Amino acid sequence: MLRPLTSKAARERLAYAAMSLLIVWHTIAMVIESAPESEATQAVRAIFHPYMSLFGMANNWGFFAPNVQMGTQFRYVIEDAQGKRTSFAPGAELSRFHPATIWFKDRYKAVMDHPEVYGDAAAASICREHAALHPVSVTLIRVEQMGYWPEDRLAGKDLLDPDLVDVEILKTAPCPAI
Repeated sequence: MLRPLTSKAARERLAYAAMSLLIVWHTIAMVIESAPESEATQAVRAIFHPYMSLFGMANNWGFFAPNVQMGTQFRYVIEDAQGKRTSFAPGAELSRFHPATIWFKDRYKAVMDHPEVYGDAAAASICREHAALHPVSVTLIRVEQMGYWPEDRLAGKDLLDPDLVDVEILKTAPCPAI
């Protein structure tokens, strides 16, 4: 029969042991979850995967040496009644230290991923935001970096040089009369 823990020292030892077990469990789970595929890791991963998924830490082998994805950038071009075109890259203007940055970037990402769903609303918002330019239309653009290698850097190329990016026009929408 188990006796209740009455002394403070016994409770502290139990708490210390429980925290130690949690740290060991978590460390093993991190290593197993992100280890390369094999029969051994696949068998053990079934135990740890629900725990790692719960905390959003289910990573692949790239966790240890990630394959950094090339970036995409949202841009738009406003055309006024005289035909003057003005280009904007709103994500480049954001401070990565501002708490709302991720919301704005997610907004732009949603427009880039689903221009047929979010394009009209984004275009109308952009037209209102730049009403002082008297916009006639707005063109939404996705710029995707294709690769930037040491040779490109040595050749003096910029990350967004035309031969290093893929430009896709997502949507051109008329601006409503304001």
